[in-house]
Amino acid sequence: MNNLERLRKAHEAFSAHDAASAALLVATTCTITDHGRGVTVHSRDEFMGWLQAFFSMSSDMKLVDAVYIDAGEYVTARFRGVGTQNGPMSNLPFGISNKPFSLDVCEVWRFNANGEAIEGHNYSDGLGLLLQLGHLQLNA
Repeated sequence: MNNLERLRKAHEAFSAHDAASAALLVATTCTITDHGRGVTVHSRDEFMGWLQAFFSMSSDMKLVDAVYIDAGEYVTARFRGVGTQNGPMSNLPFGISNKPFSLDVCEVWRFNANGEAIEGHNYSDGLGLLLQLGHLQLNA
């Protein structure tokens, strides 16, 4: 299995809300940064907790419209996370909106020779998400 297939398999596990299987993508020690939220995790266990926070926020969240670019030790993915916010948002002072959302995401992953992700960068449109959910409003 190549690195692109490993990432696709992890994304499929995420969509099935199987954080344990999705977390097998990363090495035991790694550096994964969620740039939109300013969060960095350094282990597979921390990464699994980061994934589970999304499941807590949305019991039906899944990844759709994924496009992958394989560059050997690097793989880039662009996709949307879609679902309904029917749970609390981790570390944010917003309530439950019960509104649907579509979150644009781009990820860049670097793999070691064993096919484990040792570095990951997640970029997402958090402002757009908060606007969709009604937690923030733009004044025209």
